[in-house]
Amino acid sequence: MSKRDFSKQVERRQKIKRTTLVVGVDIGSTFNAVALMNKEGEVLGKYPKIYNSRRGFDYFAKVIEEVKTSNGFKGVLMGIEPTGHYWRKIAYFAKERGYEVRFIRTTGLKHQRGLDESSSAKTDMRDPTLANITREGKYIDTVIEDGVFRQLRTLAKLRERVLRYSVSSQNTLGAVLDDYFPELKRIFSSMKIRSLWAKLQCCPFPQDVVTLEVSMIAEVIGKSSRRRAEAAQKAMDLYQAAKESIGLKQVINTDRYRLKLCLQEVQRSEGLLKEIGMQMKKLLEQIPCCEYILSVPGVGALSAAVFLGELGNPNHFNHPKQIIKYSGYDPQERDSGKRVGRKIISKKGRWLLRKTLFFMSMRVVQQCQFFKDYYRRKLENQNRFGQLLKKKEGLCAVAIKLIKVIFALLRDKRGYGENVSSLTLAA
Repeated sequence: MSKRDFSKQVERRQKIKRTTLVVGVDIGSTFNAVALMNKEGEVLGKYPKIYNSRRGFDYFAKVIEEVKTSNGFKGVLMGIEPTGHYWRKIAYFAKERGYEVRFIRTTGLKHQRGLDESSSAKTDMRDPTLANITREGKYIDTVIEDGVFRQLRTLAKLRERVLRYSVSSQNTLGAVLDDYFPELKRIFSSMKIRSLWAKLQCCPFPQDVVTLEVSMIAEVIGKSSRRRAEAAQKAMDLYQAAKESIGLKQVINTDRYRLKLCLQEVQRSEGLLKEIGMQMKKLLEQIPCCEYILSVPGVGALSAAVFLGELGNPNHFNHPKQIIKYSGYDPQERDSGKRVGRKIISKKGRWLLRKTLFFMSMRVVQQCQFFKDYYRRKLENQNRFGQLLKKKEGLCAVAIKLIKVIFALLRDKRGYGENVSSLTLAA
């Protein structure tokens, strides 16, 4: 643990007063296990089954209020392990009641249970581990976001799911074309090209293409393409490829139906991605600080929207190292005795935030001179084994530098300029 992390933990522990009721909630799909504790670590109650229902939540609130009244507590600090999506109901319920809700890392909980020799079973009455970890200040500073940031995060998660489905549907369509018209991949570079969609709707198979005139094929491609000047040449290549195609010759109605469905799925997923992107851009306009992030060359609106959705309100972070750790880019060393291990990133933060920052780094390296020079310098450096850094390691370093630059822009409330050296970047 670094000196900064230890100081932060001590600060959290000091915030817990004698009038603070500490609540640990072990989340489950059907019911939750709850343990109540005071500042000194005395267990005030254990409730192995708090059901995820109105009756269960009302009983949960009644128990907490009764313990608060009988012991003179004024505030409630609740620590939960964010298991899947089940935590949201009780966490937002607690927030509406005015309780302070914080999250516990799964890895930290497992290690602590190993030290305490306790079980993770919700019926284990000996296990107030979550409440004890919360009491010691070993929770994450993440707060439950609401408003525009929660909407952005919801859309970011939804967009990622649709994006994965889009890639899967494109691969499925590509597999169909490999069977019947494999030469199309040489003519069209992607399954998302609209001229390919138009061609597949008009004449999907080689035997359909050869029955049409080249001028008609060129007209179909030209109407749906931005490069209409190249339509004639592409139509000629397509006609020639159809004549020489090695695809399967026996095409029946089910084959046509299969290709039609695959094409519809590709078009549907692309339409959903476009619609979600428009919604995210509208929400981004409601966040005044987004203009500072968008001022960085190479950072687009969608990247900024996903970044803010996953990060939440930037005002909750007091130092760029908090964001670095939150995204999982904080470096870790695995040394043992005489063995010196490689330095790697922890990957303990939000994976979608980490992924977005990585792709943002790839773009700023191409479009921003400051980051391009920084990336080149990093690739010339050597690691602890005397080896030059790999490209992926260099991009991770750029991601960390990008976090520091964005944090400085948000802190100073200014846009990006070529004179980046004027920014005071925290070490």
